[in-house]
Amino acid sequence: MRILVLEDDAVLLDGLKVGLGIHGFTVDAVASCGDARAALAAATFDALVFDLMLPDGSGLDVLRELRRCQNPTPVLLLTAKDTVADRIGGLDSGADDYLGKPFDLDEV
Repeated sequence: MRILVLEDDAVLLDGLKVGLGIHGFTVDAVASCGDARAALAAATFDALVFDLMLPDGSGLDVLRELRRCQNPTPVLLLTAKDTVADRIGGLDSGADDYLGKPFDLDEV
């Protein structure tokens, strides 16, 4: 299973890549919305994990673009923004699940 992880915290991004890799996933790791868009244009993924607050925008914007294009790839939003309103907004925008930071890798 190939997963694209969009996360701007280098330590967390590396931890997700290594941790998910240990569990048998192939992980492509990017740190910006622009890089995520390029990766999505170049390859097909089985699942996507997006942070929301990124240096060049929001993972929510990338998610909305995917859903407007009828891309059904499952998306997990993994973010520090974890109020009820944030979770509802993310799910209403097309996310399949929403997980607040901090988290346990087994939850992902």
